[in-house]
Amino acid sequence: MPTEVILPRVDMDMTEGMIAAWHVHEGEAVRAGAVIFEIETSKATMEVDAPASGTIRHISTAVGETVPVGTPIAWIYADGEAVADLAGAQAPAAALAQDADSGDDAGGAAHDAAPVAHAVSADTASAHVASAPSSAPAVPVDMRAVAGRLRATPAARRLARERGLDLHGIAGSGPLGRIGASDVPRERAAPLHGVWLREGTGDPLVLLHGFAAELNSWRPFCHAFERAAPAGPGVLALDLPAHGKSAAQRAGTLDDIVAAVDATLAAAHITHCHLAGHSFGGAISLATAACGSLAQTRIRSLTLIAPAGLGPDSNAAFLHGITQASRRASFAAWLKELFADPVQMDQMFVATAEQQLGDAHVRARLAALADTFFPDGAQSLDLRGVLAALSIPVRVIWGLQDRILPARHARGLPGRVAVHRFARVGHLPHIEARDDVAAIVAQNIASAS
Repeated sequence: MPTEVILPRVDMDMTEGMIAAWHVHEGEAVRAGAVIFEIETSKATMEVDAPASGTIRHISTAVGETVPVGTPIAWIYADGEAVADLAGAQAPAAALAQDADSGDDAGGAAHDAAPVAHAVSADTASAHVASAPSSAPAVPVDMRAVAGRLRATPAARRLARERGLDLHGIAGSGPLGRIGASDVPRERAAPLHGVWLREGTGDPLVLLHGFAAELNSWRPFCHAFERAAPAGPGVLALDLPAHGKSAAQRAGTLDDIVAAVDATLAAAHITHCHLAGHSFGGAISLATAACGSLAQTRIRSLTLIAPAGLGPDSNAAFLHGITQASRRASFAAWLKELFADPVQMDQMFVATAEQQLGDAHVRARLAALADTFFPDGAQSLDLRGVLAALSIPVRVIWGLQDRILPARHARGLPGRVAVHRFARVGHLPHIEARDDVAAIVAQNIASAS
């Protein structure tokens, strides 16, 4: 009697599954325990083993077709066994699937017809599942070719849908060419809003602002930089995703933001540049510089001003407060935390912040960003190892009275990284000590030459 190959149940909630791939062809010899097909469910992709040795016949379910648990999808004939005519089936597949769902306990029909798999993988992993033998006949079959079908994990299929990509044009790095999530390229990042704050010659200086700020916050620094480097490079300031005039863009992951920065520089035909980033923008600058050959633009020098990513903690109260405030008085109260001496905070600074953060949708996007990168006052970014691997000139600048990201995060950095600490300066050295910071940036750019 031939051995039935059914679609097994691989978790308790499973009622159906899709055939993701066949590893054998009609009439091919198979060995018990060898993988013969794959199931894709909403949770995982599973590899299913042959329940017996012999020749596989009556493959009735094509790749991409979804069938109920317990449905017979093929038969395995022993050597020399006559191939049966299954056209007069007594028990339709739908009835078998219904029986497979009817068991209420460990001894029920569901476990006899389709046992729960002994291992369930994560979203992109695979597990071997034994297909239970059965002597029940199957319905008439429709033989269909299965060779050359697409092989991809559920995570890869989901990412491709989200990014509008065709998996058929993507090479898989998994077993037998299976496409995994890491094989699906990132969606093409939209360029960010940017403004040239100064014209110049040579490789430009690109500025990335901090959390809840925007590119205009660099204007006072740019005036100081003109004094420090009167014949220096041009200066381009960018609005990060969810900020400024890039506010409508979702921030996404660190890789997504870096890709957006790189796409923006490429769109501006910048092949080489110098980067300076403040706070969260410092972390983005560091990650961008670390991309190396993966990026379209090469970074020649890096200046990090009170950067995120170099320590474990952050000021959770400030991050929560600045994303919840909705009135000028509230903004002003939280913005004072940025300064060692709040007297330096003028009304224009508050008005600019209010304009940037007055939109509830913007604050919601920023709150989501804070929850991703600064959860509960911690930092999810750890870029110290990235910094140690850089070979370009790097300078780190910190205010000793920083109440947002403490200056102690600069301790223990590689010896070749120059660290500049300023007394009586808070989280905004490029504002509170702008002339000194501008001079440091100019020196760092000159050292790259």
